[in-house]
Amino acid sequence: MLVANAQAAGQDNTWYAGAKLGWSNFYGVDHNDAIKDAADITDESNDALGAGAFAGYQINQNVGVELGYDWLGEYKYDVTDKLDPTMKGDDKVTAQMVQLTMKIGFPVADSLDLYGRLGGAYAWADSRELDNDDGAAFVGALGAEYAIDRNWATRLEYQYTTPLGDMDLDHTGVELDNGLLSIGMLYRFGQEAPEPVVVPPPMPEPTMVDQSFSLSSDVLFDFNKATLKPQASQALDTLYSQIEAARPKDGTATVMGYTDRLGADGYNQKLSEHRARTVADYLIGKGLPASKVQVQGMGESNPVTGSSCASGTKRELIVCLAPDRRVEVKVEGVSEVAQ
Repeated sequence: MLVANAQAAGQDNTWYAGAKLGWSNFYGVDHNDAIKDAADITDESNDALGAGAFAGYQINQNVGVELGYDWLGEYKYDVTDKLDPTMKGDDKVTAQMVQLTMKIGFPVADSLDLYGRLGGAYAWADSRELDNDDGAAFVGALGAEYAIDRNWATRLEYQYTTPLGDMDLDHTGVELDNGLLSIGMLYRFGQEAPEPVVVPPPMPEPTMVDQSFSLSSDVLFDFNKATLKPQASQALDTLYSQIEAARPKDGTATVMGYTDRLGADGYNQKLSEHRARTVADYLIGKGLPASKVQVQGMGESNPVTGSSCASGTKRELIVCLAPDRRVEVKVEGVSEVAQ
């Protein structure tokens, strides 16, 4: 295909015009009985050069109507008097016609169309020795049409026509059929460029989300409390924005509360749970699905400070152990691809 999406049949409701040239063959020749009785028919020349021009209207991809003129060439022969062989002469029958056919096409590829034409013609057959004969004829054709580009196409066609001439001695004295094998070129008018095909860029592949965010409890809560400070909302709003930026789809958020080692284990466990629940409720209020949020109280486990705060007054230990007092949020899931 030289041009993508070129249609051999052309676009609907458009006109076309073209010309053809090829080999014209006369066959099934039958002379008037009076001629055959009186003379020998010899040196018949059944082949000739044929040509034509045509114009058509493409109704849709499968159906069109075509009007054409064909010069079918000359059938030549010699006549020898049976009683006097010295009486010899030659004669010829020239044939031409105007035809109107319906064209039925069958696309086999974007640029290739197989078709048939069927209809009638008004034909003229002219014999040099006898009178002209004109009248109706039958026309049928089979062919293939190939689109070179959006406007130009070429076709290969075999056309059959019958009958031509008339055996009556008042006319050509000859009746014959014709087959025309031709190659043609045609131009299609009003062919519009196809709409460009816009291929959207491929969507990015989703990726796994596994992120953790940590906030100091001292930023969110007063010491030994589980109620949010007035200024805690700013830190939690920032945390919610970070979770949204990760765009987890059908993911889960686990909110874990931690305390320092000061105080009883059971008390610290409950305090860590309350702080985790307070942060989780805030995030749910901002928009996280409640069913996707889990709460865990971790108590004084997993201290960040390790053994660095071994001694000191209680006030000194509270300051030193501040990193252990924290709330962590772990987000897991698949990233939601932005539309």
